[in-house]
Amino acid sequence: MKEQTWDQWLRVCIRDKSSPVKLPHAVPSPMAMLTGQDSRALGAIAACWKLYTNADAIGSRAALDAVRSLLAALQPKCRPFARELIAFAMDWDDRARLWLLVSGEHVALHGESCSG
Repeated sequence: MKEQTWDQWLRVCIRDKSSPVKLPHAVPSPMAMLTGQDSRALGAIAACWKLYTNADAIGSRAALDAVRSLLAALQPKCRPFARELIAFAMDWDDRARLWLLVSGEHVALHGESCSG
């Protein structure tokens, strides 16, 4: 079976009413606001979150540094997608802690995993 991609996972979570995903809802489909550059940067960020989960201390620090750098490639309104992708690689409860490490922003987050 083919592995679920970050964008497939986010689409499932956005549609799931019980999902704790917190994204801008100014448009009917939040994913519609992503440019090609945003999508490529988010793909790289998703890979960094996966690296963080399976790396030694040096690799984990490098993954966080890479996410910090890649955030600049995203439109500011699209940065919450990068935060939500933490749960794609880890758990929903990891979002607040790791997001603070890469963005410096405190965000009140809680919730369960989405079905998908």
